[in-house]
Amino acid sequence: MTVARVAAMTVNRTSTLAGVAAGAFLGPFTQTVYTPALGQLEQYFHVNTLLINLTISLFTAILAVSNFVIGPIADRWGRRAILLPGLIIYIGGCLLCMAADSYGLFLAGRALQAAGISAAVLIAPTVIGDIFAPEERAKAMSTYQTVSFMGPVVGPVLGGAIAYFFPWQWIFAVLAVAATGVLLYNWARLKETLPADTVPAPISLKMFGSVLRNRSAVSILVIGFSQFYGYYVFLVFLPVLLHKMLALPEKVYGFFFVPLTLGLLLGVRLGARWQKHWPRARILNAASFGMGVTVALFWMALHWQLMNIALLVLLLACYGLLLGCSTPMQSTILVNLFQQQKGSAVGLYNFFRFSGAAIGPVVGGILVMRYSVNAVFLLLAVLLIAAAFVIRRYLSDPYEP
Repeated sequence: MTVARVAAMTVNRTSTLAGVAAGAFLGPFTQTVYTPALGQLEQYFHVNTLLINLTISLFTAILAVSNFVIGPIADRWGRRAILLPGLIIYIGGCLLCMAADSYGLFLAGRALQAAGISAAVLIAPTVIGDIFAPEERAKAMSTYQTVSFMGPVVGPVLGGAIAYFFPWQWIFAVLAVAATGVLLYNWARLKETLPADTVPAPISLKMFGSVLRNRSAVSILVIGFSQFYGYYVFLVFLPVLLHKMLALPEKVYGFFFVPLTLGLLLGVRLGARWQKHWPRARILNAASFGMGVTVALFWMALHWQLMNIALLVLLLACYGLLLGCSTPMQSTILVNLFQQQKGSAVGLYNFFRFSGAAIGPVVGGILVMRYSVNAVFLLLAVLLIAAAFVIRRYLSDPYEP
């Protein structure tokens, strides 16, 4: 009997999945919920746009780096022992942001938010790997990814509504209340899921060595970096494209994120069905190449001035669909590869993903200044296709033939 099956007998898997997925939702939700109020923050703290944008970049950077620490600790001390204190730290960060009367205090609050919620972002897929058997993990990962992907979608909508009717501080009050609800739920429902046969290893950089020496794991890290790089490139530079190439008014920009988002959500569900017919590694390979080809077509349409609204919507939907199919497969295969070091493996995976999210807008900004927005998508196409070749060459799932 596998460790996952033993764990499944002692916990309510549905309520556990709901609790950890809700915690993971807060990560991307917190990244985007206050973006509609950035103008208010700039005026309130009397700082420039660069310093306000730093509050977003700092959050992403801490989210990435903190997983180096949290992953090994979760493998040694346990999942519950990391998640609950992390949520408490996050709530403290929300309250500090809400009460901040200076830019420095607000930035410190954002740092606390990121450090705290990084525990939830890491623990969710780790717990899924603990309590679901290999043949059931992909479906559970799909549910978790669906909830997580809703964060950057719901965030700006809810944040915009709050900022329209109330001062910006209310956004962080809502975050604190939501996190308190998640904390109380997990306090009551989440049992420790760290497998009893896990052999604690000393916390050191060597814990990541076994992950980096595994070619399948490295290929997942590469594709995770590339796809998050691409996702945030679309989030940041789609408005630039709509303004410069299609001359559309700013008030309609939000509608163009709908096909990308719907594609993502549909792709997550489609991927769960697709794996009944194809091995996970094959699905990830096909989806990765498909994303590269989609972005290559996107660049060609821009380069030859063939882009129109209908084609843009179609390509965005295709990109989102393939990304949604791909992401649950990555986390599922990764936890299959590392039964004893799930936390460390997921921590390293999150580091690469969030590094891609942080680097993408920066590199894209340089390309826009030196060349044009077309160059942003050309580089993305090359990166995605190269990553797909790495997946094809090295990826394998130990629970599949």
